[in-house]
Amino acid sequence: MEATRKRARTKGGKFRGDNPSTPDVNEAWEDTTVATKKAPAKKKTVTKKAPATKAKAGLPPPGSAAHKAMVLRGEIKE
Repeated sequence: MEATRKRARTKGGKFRGDNPSTPDVNEAWEDTTVATKKAPAKKKTVTKKAPATKAKAGLPPPGSAAHKAMVLRGEIKE
C-alpha cells in the first residue's frame, strides 16, 4: 500500500477549493491509499509434441509440394 495525494472533489465531481479560514488544513487535497500491483506470475511454456504421421523417414510430409512432385514422377505412391 502506498499513500498518495489527489485533488478533492465535490459530490458533483468538481474540484473542491481550500477554505481560507482554516490555515492549518488544506481541504483542496485528500490523502488516499493506493494498492500496489504485483507483477503477474510467469506462465509456464508447454512444448507440444508433433502429431504422429504415417510418413516414412526421409520423405517429405504429405500435402507438400515436394511430396506431390515425387508422386507425379512415380517415385512414391499415395
